[in-house]
Amino acid sequence: MLAKAPLLRIVIPFITGIILASTWEMNLLAAILILAVSAIAIFITPALLHGNPSWAIKSLPISGGMVMLLWTCTGWLAGSMAKPAQLNLQTINGETIITRIDAITGKNFSTAAEATILSCPENRDALPHKAPVAITISANDYLLREGDLISFKADLRQISSLGNPDEFDYALYMQRRGIIYSQLLASEDYDIIGTENNIFTCSRRIQRHISNCIINTRMRPETQRFLCTILLGNSAYLEPETRTRFSQAGISHILALSGLHISIIAGLIFFLLKPLCYLGLHKLRIAIAIPAIIAYLFITGMMPSATRSVIMVLFVFVAYLMHRRNSSLNALLAAALFILAFSPYSIYDVGFQLSFAAVLAILLFYDKFVTVSPRRKTLYYWVSSLTLTTVATFGTIIISAFYFHTIPLLAIISNMIILPLLPFYLCFALLHTVLLCCGMEIPEFSAALDVATSAIDFVATSISRLPFSAMTDIHISTTVLLLFIILYVVIALWIYNKKFHYAITSLVVALAIATTYLVEYYHTPASGIVIQNDFASTPIVYFNDGIGNVWCADDSIDIDRFCRNNAGFISRYNIDMITLADSLATDCAFIDPPFAFLNGYRIAVISETAWRHLRASTPIEVDYLVITSSYYGHITDLLDTFSPHEIVLSGAIYEDKLLELKKETDTLHIPVHFLRTDGAVFLTGLRP
Repeated sequence: MLAKAPLLRIVIPFITGIILASTWEMNLLAAILILAVSAIAIFITPALLHGNPSWAIKSLPISGGMVMLLWTCTGWLAGSMAKPAQLNLQTINGETIITRIDAITGKNFSTAAEATILSCPENRDALPHKAPVAITISANDYLLREGDLISFKADLRQISSLGNPDEFDYALYMQRRGIIYSQLLASEDYDIIGTENNIFTCSRRIQRHISNCIINTRMRPETQRFLCTILLGNSAYLEPETRTRFSQAGISHILALSGLHISIIAGLIFFLLKPLCYLGLHKLRIAIAIPAIIAYLFITGMMPSATRSVIMVLFVFVAYLMHRRNSSLNALLAAALFILAFSPYSIYDVGFQLSFAAVLAILLFYDKFVTVSPRRKTLYYWVSSLTLTTVATFGTIIISAFYFHTIPLLAIISNMIILPLLPFYLCFALLHTVLLCCGMEIPEFSAALDVATSAIDFVATSISRLPFSAMTDIHISTTVLLLFIILYVVIALWIYNKKFHYAITSLVVALAIATTYLVEYYHTPASGIVIQNDFASTPIVYFNDGIGNVWCADDSIDIDRFCRNNAGFISRYNIDMITLADSLATDCAFIDPPFAFLNGYRIAVISETAWRHLRASTPIEVDYLVITSSYYGHITDLLDTFSPHEIVLSGAIYEDKLLELKKETDTLHIPVHFLRTDGAVFLTGLRP
């Protein structure tokens, strides 16, 4: 395997270094010292032992170890340097800053944008370097475009996660994209003062223009959103329900612009350039295909998943043009190394992991299982399609379960139906989009795409509704994921080397996976209470023996949205059903607003009016007094009625009101839990 992919010796230690950098930042002086010692050892050792062949052979492991150390250190240094730099918010906040809009994502009632802070004209010392920032404008600004320079008064906040159990860590996700600050702006808080374009902003503008051409047609809205997603990689148009259906059917990968789509587009370009082969101009065909594929990447906004796929294709093409021996596996590793060198934390991107895992599985296992002769075309087509789908699913199934908590059981069937038709759909959709950009909408083409899109959605919906179509609420811990990766590596070695000890190792690792999973399962609490931190409300979740109850006193809750946002929590604690509970009466739980008695804990949730009818000769003793955003009074007004052991302030309380309540709690001798900064209150089991 090393002979076919020598870059393994570089890529694996380089990735190891990046992972180390995410935990410990490397000191620059230490990095230079390690790099220098490793380089000297690599180049000096063979020369010193040149006259003694036996010692030279014995020194090979040392040289190999030094090479790995060198690349591990390089990856560590690259990861450390890629971390976003900290700003002194006390210095920059309140100053006028100028930012460049790099990317825009429209929402229902707001505009989200990624920008780069370029300068601070009034205080140049306040901004020592350029810094990325996430901006949310509390209105849809349709005039704002990528590349625009906007000026506003800085009020930057460090991005933080909500702190709910097993939630998606948004702060870490943004940090790995290079963004650690955000700001909320009203439409009147900023001014557009100019434009500064680069290759990325121009690409995003072209992508937005093509998206608008698709949106402003007579096609059904579902078709428009689907085309923007699979042709341009603009997933902002995709509805969560559609993504869920496709995920349960096992065909969510067609919604992400990746290697599958790039290979189809490359196949179309090669088909159009086929006349050059009759003239013997094979290299000219590739030379023309390369800029054509890059042009397609440019109009898609240079999405990371598409960029990865194009880089891999270009490595193979360039190797052919330069008469170099090319290996698909080596090209995949070269693409990974190239991407990680410029964007080290892409290693944590789920799209990066899924696309490379799928391609790696195909390259390693596809040829081992397709034994039918290509001369038997029909049988070969179906066997190869089935094998390709199975192998790709095998390579990505655990990663999908880890991130999305779902294992599609009928993915092979849905892929066998959709994948043969997808090239025709994409090519036809691309042709129609080109005509739309030229100002020509052919009604028959629009109607045909409506029918084809409905058919694809019908397949996804039908399969997702079948009994046992998918295993949902799957929880895979990081430990189990790492053990599965080890199992995949051992299985690959077993298939390639046919040695018995690899088979035994596979069984041992499989047993370790089963043991770890069972230990984690039986050590998971079956009952608990969570007072959640949220931007708009204060949900209280009580779960017991697979049933979850959500009580929210200060706002209405969309239960489907709640389940999507808390998928990790639901799967981690084996919750089979979630219901809204304004009242509840069981052996261990009682809810009668504003009171709740859950697992022995006494909780009172205070909104503006829900408590005023209460009368008591002595204050009612409660463990947690939860004050929501809909309460506008003072805490001292509540102490005549309640005697709390701890006060919990909702994360949805407005900033000014929260500061007022914080000042008030400083004078009280009662512990206070701030959900916004301290995260959720999580209580497991019965009260001791």
